[in-house]
Order: sequence, then C-alpha cells, then structure tokens
Amino acid sequence: MEVVIVLGGPNTKENIKALLKNRYSKAYEDFCFVGVDGGALRLLDQHLPMEVAIGDFDSVTKEQRDLIHEAAGTIVQLPSEKDDTDFEAALLWVKEHYEGIPIHVLGSFGGRVDHAISTLWTMMRPDLAPLIPYVVFEDATNVVNFIQPGTYTIEKMDFTKYLSFISMTPVENLTLQNVKYTLDSKSYAYPVALVSNEFTSNKMTISFTKGLILVAQTRDHWR
Repeated sequence: MEVVIVLGGPNTKENIKALLKNRYSKAYEDFCFVGVDGGALRLLDQHLPMEVAIGDFDSVTKEQRDLIHEAAGTIVQLPSEKDDTDFEAALLWVKEHYEGIPIHVLGSFGGRVDHAISTLWTMMRPDLAPLIPYVVFEDATNVVNFIQPGTYTIEKMDFTKYLSFISMTPVENLTLQNVKYTLDSKSYAYPVALVSNEFTSNKMTISFTKGLILVAQTRDHWR
C-alpha cells in the first residue's frame, strides 16, 4: 500500500488513475487516497476512494462539502484560522497512521506560486523530517523529492529530460557523478540552485555530508 495525498491544485484535474498506472504500473486499488481540502473534490470527480478528507474546506461549496463528507471514510475538519496548513495537517495524519511507505503528493504545482513554495517548504519542519525519504511531489512533467546527507543512486525517469539539485540549506562535500555537469566534493555556504543538469546514463550518483537537497526530474510541459 502507498499513500496518495491529493491537493486542490489545477494539475490534479488530470487523470490521476492514468498517471499512477503509467508511472508506477499499479492500479488505483494499490493506493490509499487522502483528499486535502479542494483535493477531496478532485477525488470525487474522478471516482476514487477516499480514506480520509482533511481541511477547513473553505475552497468548496456547502453542497460539495456534504458530498465529501458522504464519500470519505474519515473526516478531519480543521478550523479556518490555524497554525498548520491543510497539507501540514495531512502529512501529520499520515505520519501517525502509516509508517515507512511511499507518499505521493499531487496538486502542488500549476497554481499559486506561494502555495507551491509553502508545500515544498513543509519538508523543512523538524517533526516531519522522518517522512523525507518517503515523500514525492509530482505531476505529469515533474517529480520532486528531498534527500538528506548520504550517498544515493538516482534512476532516470523516462518522461523527464532535466535533473536539478536545489539545496535548501548550506551543503558540504556535494559530489555529482554520471551527469552532464559533475561536481567533486563541492561545498556551498548558502542555498544554491543547480538546475538543468542531465543524465549521461540511466543512473547517476549524488553524495553529500551536510544539508538538505531538493532533487527534481522534470521536462518542459509543451514537449
């Protein structure tokens, strides 16, 4: 079982079943779906089962909210004024109920830039650090995850062209191998965006000893 958190971004209007099947060769029955605020409506529209719906539901009408309440196995109703975002609350719920399984986040991109940034920045929360190895943000043209210090082998995803590394913090001893632009134990005293790199084979290796790095496999949406 894997978890799919669906946010209300415009990209979740795409066929979620097809994306999961084409990318992971799995049927939707192999996933647990969590609808976050307007993302719950996306799940309803695509006739996908919803284990839990979480949010203040300020982005849906009363009639839509009633439909969500009928369809979801569990409702976590949040106040409109709160410290955590709906997405943060969803990750905390998943952390409490599941352990050590992949978490796919759909709907982060394609809408308001502040929403996209805040969603990614959620992974900077210390209490969510245990989820970092499992959370992937994705849509039809992007796959984004975070990595902590260590050595990793990353496989190229067939539908992508570019490979970017964005350090969220200062980073030490960053090494990139089997890519067009390599690095050898390079340190940066500030967050840095190393974008538009490319694989030179179907796998590459990255290692570093300190920091937190966002890894993005992506392509232009019109190609």
